[in-house]
Amino acid sequence: MSLHLLARPHHPAAPASGMVWKMLFDRQQALLHRWAGPGFWQALAELGLRRDTLPNLTHISRQVRQRTGWTLLLTGTPVSEGTYYAALAQRELPVVSRLRGFSEFDQPPGGVDLFADLFGRVALLLQPGHAQALHELGRAWELAATPATVGLLRRFARATFERGLLATESQPHFYGAALLTTPRYLHAAAGAEATAYQPLANVVRHLSQPSAEAHLTAVDPEVYFVAQSWADLSAAIQQLCQELVKLQRQAIGSQPLPFAAVPTDYASR
Repeated sequence: MSLHLLARPHHPAAPASGMVWKMLFDRQQALLHRWAGPGFWQALAELGLRRDTLPNLTHISRQVRQRTGWTLLLTGTPVSEGTYYAALAQRELPVVSRLRGFSEFDQPPGGVDLFADLFGRVALLLQPGHAQALHELGRAWELAATPATVGLLRRFARATFERGLLATESQPHFYGAALLTTPRYLHAAAGAEATAYQPLANVVRHLSQPSAEAHLTAVDPEVYFVAQSWADLSAAIQQLCQELVKLQRQAIGSQPLPFAAVPTDYASR
């Protein structure tokens, strides 16, 4: 995939964009002061993200490339699901360059926008373990060739990269994009009972249960999975891939899977 294949980026140049950015930045900074880890705030600073200045996408793209080897693919609107995961597999991250307006302040109607992508996804790319896990999630999409496997991968991504937490000595920190950027998800997770926090090691087994399969786009909102480390997240993705392979084999019976559909490092486990 290359940048010219995506939609022409729309830079947030409207006069009101600066005020929208400032208000979003201030709100999330206040809400996340206890719930985002030090690495998150350090990444914002290194990327030059400030409350009083609209983001410089050229500078940010260069910083990400130099620090991580990842390429940011700027697009005016969210890309398709298949395009998104294919990009992750190539260490490319689609980023919507459009910033929401005042009329859509709390919920952009078209899905994610520039603020959601920068705060919720790009900043954490500077943490190598998170970037590697995101790449592995993109590769896992290659195994999602049936409704059951697609549903499981969607639920996994939502329970981890959208609403996941990372353990620390004091309290878990948010790393899921929805928790980092959307107040209603943040408040729900912050106010959850202690029993709602479950070890990430249980995630694939939980999401593979029949009750979870009935909800292809969500998991129980009272369950939040906590990774002990980024290596723990990568291990969970390996478990996910093993389950995807198993589901594919069940779907096709005794027929062998196409060679290209099963990466050897997962099929052999």
